[in-house]
Amino acid sequence: MTLFAPDGALLRGWSRWWFWAWTSCCWLLLCLPMITAPAATLWLIAQQRRYAGGEAALGPGETLRFVVRRLLPALPLAGCHLGVAVLVLIGLLGPSPGGPYGWLVLITSVVAGVTWLLVAPWSVVIFERTGRTVVALRMAYVLALSRVELAVTATAVVIAAAVAGPFLATQVPYAGPLLVIALPAATAGLVLKLRDRAAAVRDTIPALVEKGPR
Repeated sequence: MTLFAPDGALLRGWSRWWFWAWTSCCWLLLCLPMITAPAATLWLIAQQRRYAGGEAALGPGETLRFVVRRLLPALPLAGCHLGVAVLVLIGLLGPSPGGPYGWLVLITSVVAGVTWLLVAPWSVVIFERTGRTVVALRMAYVLALSRVELAVTATAVVIAAAVAGPFLATQVPYAGPLLVIALPAATAGLVLKLRDRAAAVRDTIPALVEKGPR
């Protein structure tokens, strides 16, 4: 009886999947013009944040205003990530100058790529709140350095979702499409939760030190 109760696990799971599914579908539609994709991603994160906080989801009118308001501010952050990704790929896959310079380019590209992978997911989450590219990148970098294990987990979640999407859609019958529909929003929600957890733990460190034995 508990399983089928109004607040039981089954209905709570269904409610969460439905929320993930419709926000993911809306996100995909909002991304279709391509130039609106960064703002649409911020909208997806905002919806997951509101859901986690028990707030009502943004309606159609609020969604339109949200995307329009963040359309231009979100482009510099997207441009930074795109530029870093292109430079890293060129350094890894492009022609090598050979000799010590080739190794220098390779090592620099690997370090830059790993750093970018750790910073990128949380920078988008932080930007949704701050609306400032430099601040979001700096805060994400500092937070990733202080909570490396959570930053690695967040990056692994994003990569796993990108890999799992095509596999679930093509190789898993029946349940696969249902999981794929909810995948973008579920990924955004998990990255948001990891970022909030990292920020909460980091913010408590000074307090714990101050309260420690003297």
